[in-house]
Amino acid sequence: MFDARSRQHDLRSPVPTRPTGRAAISNEHQATIAGRLTARDRWIARMVAEHGTLTSTQLARVAFPCRRTANKRLPLLYRWRVLNRFQPYVRSGAAPMFYVLDSAGAHLLAHEDGIDPHALKFRSERAIGIAHSLRLAHLHGVNDLFTGLIAHALHHDQRALAAWWSETRCARHFGDLVRPDGYGRWRIGDREIEFFLEFDTGSYQLSRLVAKLPGYAELATTSRIVTPILTCFARPEREAHARRLLADHLRTHSRPRTVPVATTTVDTIQQAGTSADQVWLPLHPSDSGRLHLIDLTTAWPHLPAPTAPTGTTNPTPEATRAVRLSPPASMPPFTRTTLDWNPSRTTSP
Repeated sequence: MFDARSRQHDLRSPVPTRPTGRAAISNEHQATIAGRLTARDRWIARMVAEHGTLTSTQLARVAFPCRRTANKRLPLLYRWRVLNRFQPYVRSGAAPMFYVLDSAGAHLLAHEDGIDPHALKFRSERAIGIAHSLRLAHLHGVNDLFTGLIAHALHHDQRALAAWWSETRCARHFGDLVRPDGYGRWRIGDREIEFFLEFDTGSYQLSRLVAKLPGYAELATTSRIVTPILTCFARPEREAHARRLLADHLRTHSRPRTVPVATTTVDTIQQAGTSADQVWLPLHPSDSGRLHLIDLTTAWPHLPAPTAPTGTTNPTPEATRAVRLSPPASMPPFTRTTLDWNPSRTTSP
């Protein structure tokens, strides 16, 4: 089976699949699919464009009422070239299908945003190239954590993932100081917590993670906003080792309050069912042990109330000039059981 703990060398070769007939890209095809694509389809296309790739499992739990419906709709989006797909090789079992943006999807999103599709410079071979990326397991783990929060919110009232920024979007705004794997904001009722995510698959030295802390401290000082750093590890022993290294570093740090850290593991999240549950252990834990995501604010009472999720540093001139698609709403702008547009569920990115 494929999960966030899968060894990367198991994921480098997509499994050959039986050829499936696909539509040819043409003006006629673009006109045809205009009458077939729903709000759900367009949101899915924008999500995979923003976050690189999402699996059929992840899409099924955030965009469809059941897996059966997803299994019927996603292949249609593939045949219409709104999405492309691949299936990584794994040593045992079968990996889920991974979906990426395709040419027709890029064209329709560009026109929605008032962008010349040629100016977008989308290349389908570059999008599908993630199938061979050495960071595929890492990206899957990050996206699985965030889609888990969306799925949890869809099944509970007054809960929402109010913001989800990709690693690329974070790099545009914070890249001169830090490059987190993602930024999120979790809301329950009138309570909110924002956080940066660091996802560790065990493929690099933990000293690299520790070396990021001064950058987070500098960002907090520059922006005057202290944002928790949540770190998820592939294995419990890796978490225990990292906690010792992080604690040693912060003991000598001049501003430890600017770098609140909490950790968890993939196993802990899977046992709980969601990262919104009681899975997060602050670096300096209290007697209460692991906490719910929303309750981490009690571990760090000095945290300010979250502000609007905008970049706190200026994007680079190159990033400002680049033509890119608008990010998607972090929560689906429709109900799970119908295809009707529901503005009340829309959350601004």
